[in-house]
Amino acid sequence: MNCPNCGRPLEEGEVCNCVNEAAAAPQPPVEEPQAEPVAPQAPEQAPQQTYYAPVPPVAPQPNAFQQNPYQQAPFYGAPPVAPVARRDYPQGYKPKRKYAAVILAVTLGPFGIHNFYLGHKNKGLTQLLIAVIGSLFVGLGFIAAYVWAIVDAVELLTDKQDMDENGFKIQTFEEALVAERLRAEKEAKENE
Repeated sequence: MNCPNCGRPLEEGEVCNCVNEAAAAPQPPVEEPQAEPVAPQAPEQAPQQTYYAPVPPVAPQPNAFQQNPYQQAPFYGAPPVAPVARRDYPQGYKPKRKYAAVILAVTLGPFGIHNFYLGHKNKGLTQLLIAVIGSLFVGLGFIAAYVWAIVDAVELLTDKQDMDENGFKIQTFEEALVAERLRAEKEAKENE
């Protein structure tokens, strides 16, 4: 058998003292690597940032196919923009009254009378046909048309529907009173 450290042949039971000699022998000093001196560096500079001047907004060009040429298209994912009711009634135009439309919707709603009053002829005709033809089938059409009329009345009261077929604002009770008062004052001044 040989010593695993030095390879010298050993007899049985003999222990090689090369391990003891190696432990007793002075070890040469191990040189630790010296850190190289670091030259002072300039502080890191922030990358150059480019300034872009704001672009002034450009006025939208009128489009012949839009009702309101200054209404811009919504961005992707934005809620749709509801059209704004016009208040510039032409000469001789009689504005529709909200309270009249609500009363018609509650009383004669299944026949679409309130829609005919507001100028929505196709909607009124559809409601009338549902009420008349649907009443032949166990009255379910009349009930459906009446529920539709109640929904229309609620939309009128909550200003979700606030314009007639021509795009003009449906007058509320207060607006109608103010308009009547102004008309009466104008007539009184003309008669003097």
